Amino acid sequence: ILTHDINIATIILRAGLGIAGLFIIIFSTITTTFMDAYSAGVSSKTIFNKWSGTMAAIGATILGTISALIFPMDNFSNFLYLIGSVFAPMIAIQITDYFILKVDYRQQNCQWTNLILWLIGFIIYRILLNYSFPLGSTVTTIIVIIAMTWGTCRVMKLVKAK
Repeated sequence: ILTHDINIATIILRAGLGIAGLFIIIFSTITTTFMDAYSAGVSSKTIFNKWSGTMAAIGATILGTISALIFPMDNFSNFLYLIGSVFAPMIAIQITDYFILKVDYRQQNCQWTNLILWLIGFIIYRILLNYSFPLGSTVTTIIVIIAMTWGTCRVMKLVKAK
């Protein structure tokens, strides 16, 4: 309001907070990268229990640094959309199963109905990327898949009851 500008960088500079802003950017980047590398190490150790979590984290950091130097980062949004299309329907199914339906699938290796619902959610997300929704592709997909998961569970219970 004081600077009559909407650009946050300009506001920070005019307020004399350039060094503080730079510190925040550097510190947040370092902490985020550390959490990503640590997560990669823990995940790798879970999949390959003979691996060292620390070494896997260091390896992920080196691989990420090399990838950032080699691959163009100017069109990174497509990768982020791919991640969203994978995880949005998955988390919607998990939320529905655990919090709403209170279903326990620990005794099953694979729940095929949920796998099909996930695939439908993936496709819905990818289609919604071509349209503009007030809630965006992610929230819209989550709402649709929660409704579909709940409805599918209800229909399957009715079919089993007959």
